[in-house]
Parts: sequence; C-alpha cells; structure tokens
Amino acid sequence: MGMKLLVLHGPNLNLLGVREGTSGGRLSDLDAALKERAEELGLELKISQSNHEGVLLDTLAAEREAVDGILINPAGLFASYPLKEALEAVGLPAIEVLLKPPARESIVGEACVLQVHGTQSGFEPYLQALDTFASGVFTPGKPESPKTLGRKKDREKEEAPAPSKIAPLALVKSGGKARDKDIEPARALARAAEALVPTKTLGRKTTSAKEEASEAARPGKTLGRGAKTPAPTADLLTRAVVRRKISDRLAGKLTPAELASWARTQWQAVQRGAPAESGHRDLLEETLQNLTLSTLPATKLSDEQLVDMLTRLDE
Repeated sequence: MGMKLLVLHGPNLNLLGVREGTSGGRLSDLDAALKERAEELGLELKISQSNHEGVLLDTLAAEREAVDGILINPAGLFASYPLKEALEAVGLPAIEVLLKPPARESIVGEACVLQVHGTQSGFEPYLQALDTFASGVFTPGKPESPKTLGRKKDREKEEAPAPSKIAPLALVKSGGKARDKDIEPARALARAAEALVPTKTLGRKTTSAKEEASEAARPGKTLGRGAKTPAPTADLLTRAVVRRKISDRLAGKLTPAELASWARTQWQAVQRGAPAESGHRDLLEETLQNLTLSTLPATKLSDEQLVDMLTRLDE
C-alpha cells in the first residue's frame, strides 16, 4: 500500500447533493468515488466529516503520526486561522479542495502546497488531488549512493540531478482549476525532505588559504561589515542559476520533466540547509517548488508563466 491520506470534509458537506435530490452527488457517493480511485492508485484513506471546527482540529492532531498527507475541504471554514495553524503544526503535505471557488482568498489554503477549486459540478477536484499524491511528488526519492557524503572532489559529479521520480498523472477531464498564484511556499514538504541524506552543510568558502587559517583561529566569528563577500561557487543556488535553467527549458534544451526533476533536487537541498543567494532564499524556495510541480496537470506551467518567473527572478 502507498501513501496513507487523511481526508477531511468540513461543515455541511454531510448535506452535499441533498437539496438537489439526485443520486450520485451526495457525500456517500463522493466517499465511494474516493475509495475507488484510491484503490486504483494504491493509496489508503482515512475519511472524516464534521460540522465543528474543533473536531477537525482534534482529528488532525490525532492522525498526524498515522498518515503521510492530508486532503482537506474546509468548506465554509476556508477562512479559519486555527485550521491553517493546525496544518502548519502538523507539517504534512496538504492539498485543499473546494467544490467551487471561495468568496475570497482561502486562509486554510495558505498552509497547503496546492489548491484545487472546482468550477463545475462533480468530484473531479478531489480525484485530481488523489492523482497528485499518487504521482510521487511528495515522496522523496532515495539517494542513489552513499557517496554523497564522500570526498569533496567527487561531490560535483554526485550532485547532478537524478532522473525524475514524478510519475505521470492519469489525464482527467477535470472541473478543478489550480491557479498559479494559489501555490503557496511549502513548509509542508519539509517533513518529506528530512528523510533524505544531507549532501552539503551550510557554510562559505574564504577567498584564500591565509583567510581560511584566520577564520579557523577565530571560531564562531560572525560575518561583519568589513568582511569580504565570498565569490559565488558552484554549490551556491542563485537567481541566475534558476533563470538559466528556465531559459534552457524555454529554448528546448531541457524537457519539462528534466526541469521539474532538477528543481526538486535543488529544493530538497535548500531545505536541508544548502547555501542560497543572500536575501532571496524565500523567492528561490517558492520558485523551485512551483517548478517541481510544473509537470502535474493541476499546476502545469505555460511558457508565458515561465517567462513571468524569469522576470520576477530578475527584479
């Protein structure tokens, strides 16, 4: 069995389809559809519905150690700060599903790595969320070799991006719509990244052997105003590096899957403490996450959106 997911239905979803009085559109039908798709994808579901915010919070806390991800439809509680804080505290990858767009921006969605909002009737946004979990994007790949902790002279070769482990999703005629701006920076993926063996510790190189010896003689010294800024190294993630990769993708030198695989590798490295361009770490993390998810149907990036990314990285 693959990932185990917690599915939370918010207030009034117990009345889903009741007013219409038609079969096939009620909560029991939704749960049956979820279980059927989960079985096809090799996922295990724990499903809960409540009209009370406190019950949803208690369920999140009680199940946090037993599941690998969360699919949540907060319904009328989309503006709930307690639910947002609970998702952040749990630290699991979460996808917010709403059967129709909310009246205003979802607060709960800010703690999720992805939002899928339906525009038509049907359960496709839920099923698309299951497909996303099953794709493997939230499951860290195992290091290919323990050599990642080996000698420095081999490190450049070993840190080359591994082949993509993101499986293609089943194509679904979905009423779901995920907007690019809805993809929030992912603290929820940090737990998955922790499973990887670190390949690089946070540090900086001095500009000469003399300066290196001086630094060693003064442990714990912080970088002062008069200190020299170290020159960028091959290990430092910068906006220029990411721009170059996106440009290669637009020029056809990289496939979408290759760009997503590279971005995923870099995002995981940054989460483990790899050095990133000063003052732009948050921007780089957000950009890498969006690129990581860019091959999925719900979050696929067009060439125009990639150009917008280039512009933002150049600001």
